[in-house]
Amino acid sequence: MTDVFSPGRYRLGEGPLWDARTRTLYWVDIVAGEILSRTEGDDAPHVLRLGVQVGCLGLTEDPGVLVAGLRDGWHLVDVRTGRRRLLADPEADRPSCRFNDGGVDPTGRFWTGSLEDSESGPDGRLYRLDGDGTYRTADEGFHCSNGIDWSPDGRRMYFVDSRQHRIHTYRFDLADGSIGEREVFADTTGLDGVPDGLRVDAAGDVWCAFWDGAHLTRFAPDGSVRESVALPVLRPTSVAFGGPGLRTMYITSASHGLTDDQLRQWPLSGAVLRREATTPGLPGHVFTTALTIEETEEAGDQ
Repeated sequence: MTDVFSPGRYRLGEGPLWDARTRTLYWVDIVAGEILSRTEGDDAPHVLRLGVQVGCLGLTEDPGVLVAGLRDGWHLVDVRTGRRRLLADPEADRPSCRFNDGGVDPTGRFWTGSLEDSESGPDGRLYRLDGDGTYRTADEGFHCSNGIDWSPDGRRMYFVDSRQHRIHTYRFDLADGSIGEREVFADTTGLDGVPDGLRVDAAGDVWCAFWDGAHLTRFAPDGSVRESVALPVLRPTSVAFGGPGLRTMYITSASHGLTDDQLRQWPLSGAVLRREATTPGLPGHVFTTALTIEETEEAGDQ
């Protein structure tokens, strides 16, 4: 059964992230430029307004600091104060491009995909940010870079190109963070909607949210479809595992771009949903860095 975790009509809710240390769910509203969080026992989410689009988040060793992919680069963000520190901005020379989804790999590197605002050409890139603030372009040629996650043994990385209706996979080297050749894990053209954010569970199955498809689909490690779960939102965007034993699925969604008729038909659009997981998830990885928020920019409005 699916119920509502946060009823706010977020414009482009994305990037759910569970921190088991504080029992807190984080997510973002990309369009509003907000990081939202809700700790178990809280009645309502805390909102940190950054004043710039924010695409994705990752945990760090400090539970009060996240690594974030913003419109103007990677930042460390102190969610208690709003202070942030710029780490790097590889898209600075491409003003029509921005970071979208991202994730921390099993050895502590932050991977982030980018896209061009119109999503009309293969301008998106896949970046790897290391703990010392250096980065490299790992792959490129994507229309809409999206969900990123790893297999339970860390030897496969999954990465979505939404506009190409594909979930890709790469062989992943845990020692040096290199990836192999891009392969198609699942061609989703036969499924309703567009593949968006994803998460891998403890059994190695891949759960993907389908924008304009109103469902989560579970893929086996060989790319075949195990099941599809209908959702009460037209545009689910991503999923994370959290709660006790990582047995709760948190599902973000969007209201952005829906007509009045669609909003009447799908009144929960923009809400964060939750449902019991049939298989538990995997613990979140932590971005490993010695960098701290010592040089700050302006704080966001809280």
